[in-house]
Amino acid sequence: MSDFQVALTNTAGVSSVMSFWVYVASNASKRFKDVALKAAEIVLIIGFIALTVAIITRGVEAQRFPLANLYESLLWFAWATMGGFIYVSRAYGIHQLGWLASLTAATFFIYGSWLPPGQHEVSPLVPALVSYWRQIHVPPLIVSYAMFFLAGLSGLLQLFKSGRFVSLALSVATILAAGSAIGLGTFTETDTHWLQLLFVGSSIVGTVLSWLNIDRANPKMAASVEAQKAAEMYDDVGFRCVSIGFPLLTIGIITGGLWANHAWGSYWSWDPKESMALVTWLSYAAYIHLRVQRDLSAEKLSVVSVLGLLLTLLTYLGFNSLGFGGLHSYGKFK
Repeated sequence: MSDFQVALTNTAGVSSVMSFWVYVASNASKRFKDVALKAAEIVLIIGFIALTVAIITRGVEAQRFPLANLYESLLWFAWATMGGFIYVSRAYGIHQLGWLASLTAATFFIYGSWLPPGQHEVSPLVPALVSYWRQIHVPPLIVSYAMFFLAGLSGLLQLFKSGRFVSLALSVATILAAGSAIGLGTFTETDTHWLQLLFVGSSIVGTVLSWLNIDRANPKMAASVEAQKAAEMYDDVGFRCVSIGFPLLTIGIITGGLWANHAWGSYWSWDPKESMALVTWLSYAAYIHLRVQRDLSAEKLSVVSVLGLLLTLLTYLGFNSLGFGGLHSYGKFK
């Protein structure tokens, strides 16, 4: 990996961290809030541009499409998260989502930087990935994952603005527990059965408890017209993100089936990662149906979007880091 590419990637990573802190600091002073928010957005855009050039440079150096291992997919995920937020922030004029989007991008940058050096180097493709289907199948999936993350983060903000602090705390704790399981599975030798139990158990228990406590609202926030308008806006933002991610996930699943038939002679083999992608697709299909039909309150839909975030995390990283196995196990590096 060239020094130029390293410099660009580091610039993007540092920009995401700086943007996060500037977004957080913007809440400290009403006088300088607008200036701070503008500065945070500019820093994030600089990082997005640097990462775009870094990905292109990596492709030129590798003489292939730059999406072939976990490290490269993390770069794409961070790129899509930053770009997705820039898009919705321009569409809605939102800013609070910025610190969560920046934090998510920074977290995945750090996660990628801790991977073994062999993941960072430009290397030949493994035989399973030598196909033109790779650049057709994988990018839509990665971008859909990023949009689903933004939808889940918007759900957290919707819970906050609507005064559902108990459900919010439970949702955040659930995400942290699931993320810890992914981190432990990636960087330690912890028994994968315990990690699977941590991820799945915390996701089920946390989501159920968050759902059951959804009616416990803070009276002050519930009575605030401004807060309720913000809650409605974040509900709309989450729906827009899902509306972008869902067709991309659909394309990814269809092209994955076509690639599977080309490589393995079967369109669908009920591989664990294939099955989990289908579960994730069904969860967002249900979310869209419930949102359009207005069968659930915005607060309950926010819990559904957080559940979708957890399913997305399991689909994206869980099956390699938590030892579920399957035909997609070539993504493992340990």
